[in-house]
Amino acid sequence: MGTAAVAVLALTGTAGVAAARLMAPPGTPIEASLSEAVHGTFIGTGTLDLGPVPEGATHIKIIVTCLSPGTFTFGEFGTMTCREPDVNDQTWGAVPLGLDQQHTITLETSPTASWSISAHYTKTVETEWGVNEAGQTFGAPKGDSNPDLIPVTATNGERGYLRLEDYESDDLEGWTMEDATEFIEGANRLDRHLPVYESDGSTVIGEFLLPGTDSSLVFRQR
Repeated sequence: MGTAAVAVLALTGTAGVAAARLMAPPGTPIEASLSEAVHGTFIGTGTLDLGPVPEGATHIKIIVTCLSPGTFTFGEFGTMTCREPDVNDQTWGAVPLGLDQQHTITLETSPTASWSISAHYTKTVETEWGVNEAGQTFGAPKGDSNPDLIPVTATNGERGYLRLEDYESDDLEGWTMEDATEFIEGANRLDRHLPVYESDGSTVIGEFLLPGTDSSLVFRQR
């Protein structure tokens, strides 16, 4: 279970570190604002200049509002299409600073499309995983790295942690070709109910469902 980098025009970076069962577990990056927001309204292609880059800035946080239908392209970071029902909707994200992206934000669109933008500099600070009394790490995955306890939502709605070793216990190491074939065809692919823990890795607060044949059969019968 890894995480994927989210580009502009999608929410990136959440608030700071939270308690064990809250939405932002340890290891979640903290986003700090380093400047006041700069605003602009444009018809057609336009560029917003945020001024000098503050020391330590890593990203530009933006909020784009389409004021008319159109297609808005922000360089390599992506394209936003706004239809009539979408007018006045907001799209937000974070743009990493680099050699090609410093103090300006340019959106390309048709000459008659109108839009507004608000943007400010931010700094993303990485945080450490928590460590419980048993020496287990817990928190948000970082790229391809996972802690011993990964955050999940239990079937009862409780936010807690799943032991990574429980989740990975169904790997195919040591399986025969017959075992693998049965698994792929569903004959050996039953639902798995895994315990969800507090950050201590021992207090069970619910269970996590890994769907298999059982759930598939129920779904097909409905």
